[in-house]
Amino acid sequence: MIETSFERLVRRAMILGIGNLATPIYFRRLNDVKAEGAELLKELPRRNVVFLSNHQTYFTEAIAFYDLLYIVHGLPYEEPHLRFSAATETMKKNLLTKVLTYAGGVTFRRSFREAGREVNRPVDLEGISKVEEAISTGWLLHFPTGTTQKHAPIRPGMAQLLHRTKPIAVPMRVDGFRELLLHKQFPGRTGKKATIRLFPPMDLADFYAQPFDKERGRKVIEELGKLILDPA
Repeated sequence: MIETSFERLVRRAMILGIGNLATPIYFRRLNDVKAEGAELLKELPRRNVVFLSNHQTYFTEAIAFYDLLYIVHGLPYEEPHLRFSAATETMKKNLLTKVLTYAGGVTFRRSFREAGREVNRPVDLEGISKVEEAISTGWLLHFPTGTTQKHAPIRPGMAQLLHRTKPIAVPMRVDGFRELLLHKQFPGRTGKKATIRLFPPMDLADFYAQPFDKERGRKVIEELGKLILDPA
C-alpha cells in the first residue's frame, strides 16, 4: 500500500492539527476518555499488528486511538503507521470522512450490509487485499463486527483474515463513545466518560501453525467475542 505525498501530508496535518489542538481538549478536558492496558503499545513490533475492537461510532474511537498512540504516548508518526478499516460508503458521506480516509482509512465494500440495509453480494477481494496489506506494513485498527449496531456478531471471515496474515492480534474494547455523539455520527457532547481497554495479545500460535479449520476458527471468534462484545 503505497502512500502518496498528498496522503502523507494530510495524515501528518491531521495528527499535528487535530491531535495537538482538538483531541487533548475534547477527550481529556471537556470529556474523560481514559485508556487501560496502553503500556503494551511500546512493546509491540511496528508491523503486522491488528487491533480488534468493538464498534460504537463511525470514526470517534478511531480518532481517540490515533490520539492515544501519537499524542498521549508520542509514538513516531510513521513507526508504527496506523490505519483503520471502514466501509466504503461510510467514508464517502461528507468532506470530513473523505479527509479521514486520506489520514489512514482502509476502505472496503461490505458483502452483507450497505447504507443501513442488508445486502448479499460477493466478497470485496480488492478491499480485503488492502486490509491485509495494511496489517503487513503497519498497525490496523479493525472492527470485526463490521457495523456499529449493538449486539452484532463478529463476522466469521475474521478468523480467515487472521490465519492468512498471522498478525499479533490485540483485542480492544471501547465503551461510552456513543455518548459522545451530538448529532448522528458527529461528536460534540461534553461531560461524558469513555474508555479504551487494550487486552494482552491473543495466543494464536497453534491456530497459525495448522491449516485453517472452521472449528478452530470458530473457537478463535468465540474467544475474541468474550472480550470485546456486549453480553447478549
